[in-house]
Amino acid sequence: MANKVTKRLLQEAHKGARRTVPDARQLVTVKKIQDLLPTKTNVAVTEEIVALINNMETDTGLPQNLMEEDVMSYMHLLSGVKGIGMKDLINAIKYCNLKKNMANEKAWEIVFPERYNKLIRENRWNTSHVSMYNGSPLVVKIDTQMMTAVHIQYAPLFHKELMRQVNLADGVSSNGMPVSANIQQVASAKVLDITMQPIEQKIDLKIGQSDGAKEAQQMMFNEMKSIAERQKALLAAGHKIEDVQKLDMKIEVVDDDDFIDIDEEE
Repeated sequence: MANKVTKRLLQEAHKGARRTVPDARQLVTVKKIQDLLPTKTNVAVTEEIVALINNMETDTGLPQNLMEEDVMSYMHLLSGVKGIGMKDLINAIKYCNLKKNMANEKAWEIVFPERYNKLIRENRWNTSHVSMYNGSPLVVKIDTQMMTAVHIQYAPLFHKELMRQVNLADGVSSNGMPVSANIQQVASAKVLDITMQPIEQKIDLKIGQSDGAKEAQQMMFNEMKSIAERQKALLAAGHKIEDVQKLDMKIEVVDDDDFIDIDEEE
């Protein structure tokens, strides 16, 4: 059920919540994880950990390729937070990705189903557990890094691919072999398209009141309307116009001694 729910939520997510999904999987093995672990990190890596990574899509409904890339990308955090292991990192990655598309409580429920079911049996809420987990050091670190825009995060890859196109335009492939004139032409057009300065530069301007100003103006209008209606009702009830026009404003009286003289320069 969780699989279908999260896939639907991912499809309905706004553009800002969507992420670029890699085309290929990471082919995760125990040795590969061990090779990528930070130096001087005493973290156990077993076949159980590999199985947890390989089942991340099954557990959450999130794309497996994306989950694997995140595991590889955030393993450096294992050296920055004490007392955590690979399982903690995997759960935090699941949670941080899920909560971009649903409430924190729902994301926590999917990542920790056994703990959630235990709370349900005990007629307890998971709000405090979710709040504590959401503020834990590992989750905060992953959240912070996920805020980096994709084009900034992959800027080195953009430059690498651009240089690949430049080499093709010069007639040299990645393996050093010459390429055809047709490939050179296509690559040259691609390089020009990427590096050409924009012919038109557009500036989007929002003219008029801001939403906050409109809201303040509307509140003032409503208050003035309310005052007018109350005054009308008082007049209809026979009250004097002098009493009706009083706004009950309190004005602080200032003594003359509180003023200071300022000499104006001619």
